[in-house]
Amino acid sequence: MITAESDNKNYSTCVSNGIAVINSDTTEDKGGSGEYFRPHDLLCAAYASCLNISVRMVLDKMDLKYDKVITNVDVDRENEGNTIFVYHVDNIGDIDIPTKEAAITKALNCPVRKTLSKNISFQPMK
Repeated sequence: MITAESDNKNYSTCVSNGIAVINSDTTEDKGGSGEYFRPHDLLCAAYASCLNISVRMVLDKMDLKYDKVITNVDVDRENEGNTIFVYHVDNIGDIDIPTKEAAITKALNCPVRKTLSKNISFQPMK
């Protein structure tokens, strides 16, 4: 479970899973400091980290060595009623391009993407 708790800066929020802590707020033009993750950044971070882990798991299963995997994710919310997560994956290492592309393709349907692709509803905790 994730807990978000307000702190003493305007709109700044401590977010914790009970082990790790990150901070979130909003942009300066909306009254925040703009120095922490915005809530939509956290959505992108969830997808970027899951995709990164999934690519590395695929490469490991293929017994391919790599130096690092870099994933970039942004969210396009401009079109009302349609949210688009834009991503790029680069695995750095001595792997030919077709093999890199195959590994990325296998990892694209990572668990966070599966979750974000479902119908979503909201309900209070009991």
